[in-house]
Amino acid sequence: MKIKRLLFLQLLVFLALPAISFGKMGMMGTKSNDVDINFFGQLRTFPTFMKSCDLNSKATGLDFIKDENGAMSDHNIRNEARIGWSGKGDNWDFLVILEADFTLNKNYVDRTVNNTEEQNFGIERLSLSYDFGSMKLETGWNVKFVDINSGGIVHGDDHPYIGLSGKPCPKFSWEALYIIVQDGNDGVDNNNKVNADILDWRVYTLKGFYKTGGFTLSPFYVFSDNDEKDGRKDAKVNYLGFEAYGSMNLGKDLAVTPRFEIAYAFGNTDNLSPDGEYDISAMACYASMELNFNPFFNPYFGISFMQGDDDGNDRDINAFNSVTNIARFTPTFGIENALIYRIVPVLGTTVYSNNFAYLPNVMNNNKKDNISPTIGYGGIGNSSSGDSPGAIIFGAGFKGKSGNNSYKIQFQYFTYENVGAIEDFYFRENGTIRQISKDVGTEFDVSITHSFNNHFKIGNVFSVFIPGEAIEDLWGKDYDDAALLNTLELVWTW
Repeated sequence: MKIKRLLFLQLLVFLALPAISFGKMGMMGTKSNDVDINFFGQLRTFPTFMKSCDLNSKATGLDFIKDENGAMSDHNIRNEARIGWSGKGDNWDFLVILEADFTLNKNYVDRTVNNTEEQNFGIERLSLSYDFGSMKLETGWNVKFVDINSGGIVHGDDHPYIGLSGKPCPKFSWEALYIIVQDGNDGVDNNNKVNADILDWRVYTLKGFYKTGGFTLSPFYVFSDNDEKDGRKDAKVNYLGFEAYGSMNLGKDLAVTPRFEIAYAFGNTDNLSPDGEYDISAMACYASMELNFNPFFNPYFGISFMQGDDDGNDRDINAFNSVTNIARFTPTFGIENALIYRIVPVLGTTVYSNNFAYLPNVMNNNKKDNISPTIGYGGIGNSSSGDSPGAIIFGAGFKGKSGNNSYKIQFQYFTYENVGAIEDFYFRENGTIRQISKDVGTEFDVSITHSFNNHFKIGNVFSVFIPGEAIEDLWGKDYDDAALLNTLELVWTW
């Protein structure tokens, strides 16, 4: 009897189907009629091949790189999938992007392992704003930059924030942000133990934009309040900076695009130990020029300077540590899948950056004397060292586009700005300091892309890093191999 009733109910449902109204595939509706909503997505698949990323042909335990998907070595495939929605009303808008970024393998894809390796979709970007007319209020955790249009030497990342912005006149606008890099829990951890490793890190930014004659002049101020309560650091750092960028025509067939940035960091950090307080004072700057002859050939050149610390034993920190260096996405020398913009332990780089602020923290196992490194005051993951050597980078290249094809070829030569603190930390033996070289090495990058249409493109980025004498001085004579990194880029957008 129950089977007959079930069959009867199924028949009623089948007969009622023609009366049910279905929307067309690919269309979305909203409850209210005053919001325009768009649905979009992107899949980026990056097969990656690498060799000697530790600059050594022998087994070192350091032959790997790290990106947003985690550690990669030998051959891996990074997969970044995004789906999102954006909407706009009369005086408000929103953006939501879900993302999963992981290395392709069975454990990640099938979710057959413990929760620490699950790569489910989560809200990667969120932005909501309300326009009051004279001022806009915004919140979420979308990407925010201080100096992305020049050298990216101070800050850019996607942290939670609350912001205000305004445009009092056609030529001038401003933006103020309250950014939460980390908000530690002062209580206990998941194992019901007292949580001593607590990081409370807030960043406050104020930036102006003045447009004149094809250029944007942009002063900015950043205050970083970085309090790590396990006794490592309590850093309060001010950044005063200025960037300028734009373009001008010099004739019928030539335009130039200059970019410039300067930043000064000052403040203090106290590691809450017998070492006490350190004074921070450091400078950084960037300049580049692009020559626009025609769409197919545009040469460019530039220089970056980030001060290094000269003395590992004094009470001053003269190393320039960013909040988050974002050189990877800057318009002149930025190439996402280039080697230098990954975490490369032997080089002391962190993801997105082009400096060596993780030195000498990453070298603790190679230490010569019982000298503790100076506490730093920032960097992605709070990893930068007060003894870091800084960097001077000379670069040049050319890029262009023809039809659906584009390319970018460049080289960058890297040196340390000052090695005094590293020499104090690693090479003071029996009261004698052995000098080390500043010659870090040279990287060549080639990026080629072909777009089949608006929804699919394929590209390839090849990088080779040739180490200089400084790498051998720091790590040993076997660290003299060239690092090779090749990344195939498959990108779908809809």
